[in-house]
Amino acid sequence: MKSGVKGQMNVDFSETYDQEDDVYYVTFKTGEPSYCVEVDDVLLLEVGLFTNLPTGFRILNFHKNNVNAVRLGVLIKKMKDTIEDSKGTIPSIAQREQAVGRALEKVLA
Repeated sequence: MKSGVKGQMNVDFSETYDQEDDVYYVTFKTGEPSYCVEVDDVLLLEVGLFTNLPTGFRILNFHKNNVNAVRLGVLIKKMKDTIEDSKGTIPSIAQREQAVGRALEKVLA
């Protein structure tokens, strides 16, 4: 597997294949904390907590699902659709700050 490779967009990324769990990981090395959004039963998209931009992805059951046979365009479209669909449900930084403020007020009261 490649590590520390620069793609066409000059974004550092690393890729790892976990043979035991049959999971293929790609991380864009942003350093941003992320959460996963399930695109489908095979693809998980990692999204940055602060930027709401993709920070990587995971392909589950990589060899079992013969992911190499899936067209790249289909995966990219699914990722784009997932990001668009989740924009309304992801809290903004201001909303997150308000939640933290309320929680601190409650704890420190």
